[in-house]
Amino acid sequence: MPTLSLRRRDPWWEADGKAARRTRRRRTFVSSLAFVTSLTAIAAAAFAWSIELGLAAALGVHARLPLG
Repeated sequence: MPTLSLRRRDPWWEADGKAARRTRRRRTFVSSLAFVTSLTAIAAAAFAWSIELGLAAALGVHARLPLG
């Protein structure tokens, strides 16, 4: 029966070898970095739209975008 915990252990982790573990750690790091980068891009786009629509000025942030 599968568990619902986030830290599941791979039963073949010890048998895979150092190269496979290193590859898995690198893949996890790269995918986490890509996820954080995408969240940052979404937040920056939302902030830029709030400036463009004037919502940021209503909150006291006075900035102008160099576009349009």
